[in-house]
Amino acid sequence: MPRAISLKKMKNSTDALRPFFEPHGIVIVGARRSPGFGYGIPLILKQLGWGDRLHLVNPVGGELHGMPVYTRVSEVPDSVDLAIVIVPATVVPGVLLEVGKRGIRHVIVESAGFAETGEEGRALQIEARSAAEKYGLRIIGPNCVGVVNNANQLATVEIIPEALTPGPIAIIAQSGVFGNILLDNLYQRGMFISKAVTLGNRMDVNECEVLEYLHDDPETCVIMMYLEGAHHGRLLRDTLEEVTRKKPVLVLKSGRTSAGRAATASHTGSLSGEDELYDSMFAQTGAIRAGTLEELLEITRVFSTQPLPRGNRLGIVTSSGSLGALATDTAVTAGLALPSLSRATVDTVRESAPKWMNVKNPLDVGPSGQFIKALTALMDDPGIDMILAITIIPFAIFREFGPLGFTVKLWFGDIASIRERAPQKPLVVCAPGNTEFMDHMAELSGPGVPVLSSPELAAKALSELWIYSRYKDSHA
Repeated sequence: MPRAISLKKMKNSTDALRPFFEPHGIVIVGARRSPGFGYGIPLILKQLGWGDRLHLVNPVGGELHGMPVYTRVSEVPDSVDLAIVIVPATVVPGVLLEVGKRGIRHVIVESAGFAETGEEGRALQIEARSAAEKYGLRIIGPNCVGVVNNANQLATVEIIPEALTPGPIAIIAQSGVFGNILLDNLYQRGMFISKAVTLGNRMDVNECEVLEYLHDDPETCVIMMYLEGAHHGRLLRDTLEEVTRKKPVLVLKSGRTSAGRAATASHTGSLSGEDELYDSMFAQTGAIRAGTLEELLEITRVFSTQPLPRGNRLGIVTSSGSLGALATDTAVTAGLALPSLSRATVDTVRESAPKWMNVKNPLDVGPSGQFIKALTALMDDPGIDMILAITIIPFAIFREFGPLGFTVKLWFGDIASIRERAPQKPLVVCAPGNTEFMDHMAELSGPGVPVLSSPELAAKALSELWIYSRYKDSHA
């Protein structure tokens, strides 16, 4: 696709998808009094301040959560530009026709039972698409939980309040439940989202259009993506190439094996294709592929908090030589360099270092008490572009001597303040071991420095920062 066409399509997608995220009025078709999405979503929208722009529809009428329930979409008053459909799959085509007649053009179909279930479901999805096309409807879904926009506190899924804190990370997930799990989990890692979109079966709106929308979204700095298969491989490649010039895109792609590909077909009806083709596409377009869910989350956390490095020179300070060696192996394999330390750094650290301590990179301080001085020196070293600080101490010592004043701050320093010495350098802390110790390190590091539990994963995240930085510079 020529770039001019791609840029024009981006503008069109931004305008076309806006009502999904910024609706003037919402109607929920399938509101219900018994437990389920039709009960919970109207309640959460009302709690989030959408009650005066929210309308409910169910053939039985009545009242729900203090709001009237209309028997038909045509009875709904006021300006409405978004419909959320939560009815049995067999009813969906008729509901789409009713929504179209009412003049509503944007619909989120949360109902399941379509292409993901087999031939009968595929036929039903074709029927629903025909109904949508008759009125030019834009559809997210079916088999999804819709969208979240933290900028205006819009959520078409039941969500806990802690996940509604605005942040820089956007989520695109084919799986509705997968997206919901991320929303439930990210805030516990200090990660907060701008927008989330779950696509389901992608009857209409696909991952490329959402990527294009997020490309120009001012609240989004990093895009996290769970993909089961491409809606259109060439279009995805071109879209990623365009978006990654401006924002990093991190992808977790399932279907690496034949069994995994079969599982995606029965989940969202996706054909995931040959995995090697996706590897090549992501490498060519600057997208970062995560191998596991944990990699996706932790690498995204690093991308959302750290600047891009100016070079690939990594400095490691560690209180464990073995963990430093593990991090070094990962870093060097991934293309990072561990240069010799500057003369000033060596002299500074050696001033009070015991004779047994080797002052080199990685800088293994062991139990010398030199961690703070070593980390500060690396931050000041002009020959170091990024830093990995591995903080570890037997938890029994911390617990036994903590009441006597032996704190993690005394041993490892005020990392958040030390970080301010060189804000242009990426800094990642690794604190393996007891979770209570990790919590203390996270408190010391502050929200601007991610604390990971694995030295290999921390080194991989830093290497991905460098790879993306180099890609972005070469495609500026």
